[in-house]
Amino acid sequence: MQSTLYRKANYLILSNTGIYTFRWNLRIDGKHYQPKLSLKTRNYLEAIRAASKLALTLHSLSNPSLSEVKALYADYRGDEDKQAQTLTAIDIATFLTDLSPKSKVEYTSCWKSFVDSIEDKTTSIMSVRAIHIDNWKTLQKCSPITLKKKLKLLSSCFNRAEVKHDNEWFKLVVKDKPVRPRRALTDAELNTILLATEQYKPTGGTYLAGGWKYYLPRIAALTGCRLNEMAQLQVSDIVLTEQPHISINDNGERKRVKNQSSIRQIPLTKELRDMLMPLMARKSPSERLFNDLPYNQSNGYNGTPSKWFGLLIRNLLKDESISFHSLRHYAVTKLFNAGIKEELIGSLVGHSVGKLTTGKVYLSGFTYDKKLGAIAYLNLPRSSKGV
Repeated sequence: MQSTLYRKANYLILSNTGIYTFRWNLRIDGKHYQPKLSLKTRNYLEAIRAASKLALTLHSLSNPSLSEVKALYADYRGDEDKQAQTLTAIDIATFLTDLSPKSKVEYTSCWKSFVDSIEDKTTSIMSVRAIHIDNWKTLQKCSPITLKKKLKLLSSCFNRAEVKHDNEWFKLVVKDKPVRPRRALTDAELNTILLATEQYKPTGGTYLAGGWKYYLPRIAALTGCRLNEMAQLQVSDIVLTEQPHISINDNGERKRVKNQSSIRQIPLTKELRDMLMPLMARKSPSERLFNDLPYNQSNGYNGTPSKWFGLLIRNLLKDESISFHSLRHYAVTKLFNAGIKEELIGSLVGHSVGKLTTGKVYLSGFTYDKKLGAIAYLNLPRSSKGV
């Protein structure tokens, strides 16, 4: 039976990723078809121009068949060129322009590791098979949780670069819990870490290179802050007004926070204030407290201290369930044990503790005195003071 054209004005649609797609409607032998073609642009005017050209071409045909529509799409995409294009020839960075610097690094690293894992460097973007993904998986020395994340990144790279694939290749069922679940430190374990880092305490009332080894675990125990939140602190983030506090924010080119809930103000106790004063001495407001920590586009300022403390803690405590992040768990646990409500804890540490329904507005509404009273429950073990 001769095919008939089912016309519909809405032939330009917007995908979930913000890319415009051309869609043509056909009704053939009572069946409805909607062949689609990615226009590879987020620019509406460019999409309209390309879609109009395609629509005019199809309108000029007399009842185009499904194969004719696909042939036109193939001409637009240049499938013949694609068949010859190798994976190594793809500059993945050109497909990542809409991402943040950190995401670009993660995507690029994941894509490069996949391309490097393929022995046949003539493999084209149309000839990738499931075995290539499986071989790449075996080379990833990480937990199932991390591998699942990497598969999502790689799948996104395939979609962005329009590499022929099957979504089933990227599925991974994680049945077990993370290999190394993190737990909170005990007071004794915290004291062990503090005693081991006491030797790095700067003398003379000013900060010296390497002093972060002394300060970071102590500030973490007194605030519950994340490692990068502390590592990127500037002098201007320590606000010494009538309501002294630490401002956790992303105000600055290289500053970042995990999410909007992470932006917060943490009241300064006397113990915390006394500790921070030497870090601010003879520095301008825009200077970082730990100005000897190097910056990395992927990890911010926490790369160096994360590795150093990771090695220290493994050697000291011999427990794979403990990391520097356990100091954050320590602070949260201590506040819980003191009877502080989870909503208030969430406002202090920068996330929702448990499944809250109160929302960000409520979490950000606690008074300064209320938060100061809660944070005062965080103090360093007595045996580590005055050493």
